[in-house]
Order: sequence, then structure tokens, then C-alpha cells
Amino acid sequence: MLAYSIYEFLLLIFICLGMALIGLYLLTNFDKLFTQSIRPKLLRKNVAAFVVIFCITAAFLPMSSTFFYIMEKHGFWWMLAWQTGTSVLLTLIVYNLARFVAENRRFKKLPFIWHQALIILTIIIAGLSINMPFTYILYPHQANVMKLTAISSIYLAGATGLVYAMNRYLAKERKRKFDAKELELSRMRELKSKAELEALQSKVNPHFLYNALNSIADLSITDGKKGRKMTIALADLFRYSINYSNSNFATVQEEVEMTEVYLQIEKIRFEDRLNYFLDIDTTLRHYLIPRFLLQPLVENAVKHGLKATGQLTKIDILLRPIEKGMVFEIKDNGPDFPESITPGYGVKSVYDKLDLLFPEQYEIHFSNTPEKKISVFIFKMIKDETTV
Repeated sequence: MLAYSIYEFLLLIFICLGMALIGLYLLTNFDKLFTQSIRPKLLRKNVAAFVVIFCITAAFLPMSSTFFYIMEKHGFWWMLAWQTGTSVLLTLIVYNLARFVAENRRFKKLPFIWHQALIILTIIIAGLSINMPFTYILYPHQANVMKLTAISSIYLAGATGLVYAMNRYLAKERKRKFDAKELELSRMRELKSKAELEALQSKVNPHFLYNALNSIADLSITDGKKGRKMTIALADLFRYSINYSNSNFATVQEEVEMTEVYLQIEKIRFEDRLNYFLDIDTTLRHYLIPRFLLQPLVENAVKHGLKATGQLTKIDILLRPIEKGMVFEIKDNGPDFPESITPGYGVKSVYDKLDLLFPEQYEIHFSNTPEKKISVFIFKMIKDETTV
């Protein structure tokens, strides 16, 4: 045995404690080591494992008889070479075996505790398979040394495995809490979007309602049949807006029918000053779009055409399929759109609904040439399977 002074002994303890702390710190941050400097994953993991194993085993090495044997016979540099070589072997064999057990799909199906216990057992057995033969070569037929090596190997491997298992457990708990927070945020976003859509769908232009009721009041005196027809149409429109199914979507067929109901109400009010034409591709009638998508755009055409000029207004509503989607076109012969368009409530509600239900999957174009029209492109097709 080498003889140490008290100062050398204290320095050795301090170095061992420092190596142990460095090793434990690196082990708990294992997944972050060398992520910027080494790109290949397998090489990066093995280099990280080598550094961790070198530090941890170096911390406990002075407690083994091998340390004293090599230092006495060959000196410090041979001791460093021995430690490096042993760490390489432990990395190549112990780490990669433990990594195989940790990442194997079949083993991952085991309960967490059993899976970690299997990893620790793998580390212990693999560590013994390396340390025991070397000890036997250095100290043949010395049972006490072999026993001490076995105990220290089991202790070191078990302690390392427990630190790894604890680190995995903490990482799993962090992920579980993160996923729970993400789920809660997702639910809150969903509720927020639902509330916003319900608010958008529950509002009908108050001016339209006021004017429609005034017209019904007048017609009840002058033309009871028209007044009754307009009342029924208005009731249908409001029944649609109440949305008993609590759905954010409506089929193209439903949306077109309710838009036509709106146009019938306006035609009763304005009679021959309003004409409209519907050209709807029937292959699209069972696809879903936001509820009250068309009516605000058509109302915008009526408002800026007939109501603004008092002249004959013609509105054409076309729907046709395009590649990976569909396009609505609302054409009218009213005044041109201004160069700088500021969407009013109705048009803005259309933007808001599409932002919520078809984010980044739609476009709205305003054009005056060769004809005045609003084009709404939807690049996502959702079929209503319940009606097909």
C-alpha cells in the first residue's frame, strides 16, 4: 500500500468528492451533453456516457485495491491509462447494454418500476462481468480482494442505476405535468374559440332585424300574405341562428338555403329592385363550412348596392370546386369596392369564423374588374358524413 500524509489523504478525498459530484451532475443532465458539438446521436450518447463513467468510477477508484496496486507498480500515468481503458470498456459494454434495455419497445411495456429495476440489474451484471476478470488477473486466488471488488462493483453500479432511475422518474413527472398543462391550455383555447364562435353566430345585424320587423308591420296592414311569408322566413332565419345542434359548422346546402331565406326577406321588402341568382355545384352540398358564412357577405352586397343607390341590384352567388377546396363568389352590380377596404361587422365576422375554423386555409379576395365580386377560397374539405 502507498503511504499518504494527512494532507495528501485529505486532497485525495476532496478530489474524489469533486469527481463524484461532477459525475452525478453530468448524469442528471445526460440528455443535454454535447448536443451542440456532436451531431450523430449514437456517438454523442457514447461520448457522454464515457465522461460520466470516467468521473464516477474515478471518484470511487481509490477505495479499490486496484488503485493502490497500479500506483505502486507503475505510477500515475499507468493509473490514468487503466482508468481510461476501463471507462471505455464500461461505456461500450455496460452503457450500450443498459441503453438497449432502456429503449427496447418490449421492455418499455413493463411497469416503470420493473423497467428501471431491469436496467439497474443489467448495469450490475455487466459491470461485474468486466471488473471481476481484471481483478482475478491482478490478484489471482485472493478471495478477499475478489469479494471486495464484487461488493464495490455492485454498490457503484447500483448507485449509478438508482440515480439514472430517479432522473427518469423526475423527467417522466415533468412530462406528465407539462402534458397536463398543455391539455388544460388546449381545452381553454377550445372553450375560448367556441365562445367566440357562439358570440359571432348569435348576433344578427340589428339594422336588418329592425327594418324587417318594420316591413312586417307595414305589410300586415297592406298585404297580409306577404307579411305572413316574411314572418315565416324571418323565423326560419332566426331558428337557424339559434343553432340547436350547437355546431360551429353547417353544410353548404343549409348555408345556401338560409342565405336564400335572407334574400327572400329582402326581396319582399324591395320587390323588383332586387334580383338574385344561385349557381351551386351540387357535388359540394354535403361539405361543411362555418355557420353564417354566406349571409353576411350577401347582406354586404345588398347594403352597398341596393340600399346605397336605391337602384336595381342584381346579386349572383356561385359555388364551384377547385383543386383541394372550393370557392364562393358573390357578385353584384353595385358601386365598386374602395381601394382601401375596411371590413364592417358582417365581413369581419366572416374573417373571424374562418380564422377560428380554417386557420391559414382560406383566402378572401375583393375585386372590381372584370366584374365586382367577393371570392372566398376554402382549401380544406370537410364532409358531413352524417348526411351522406
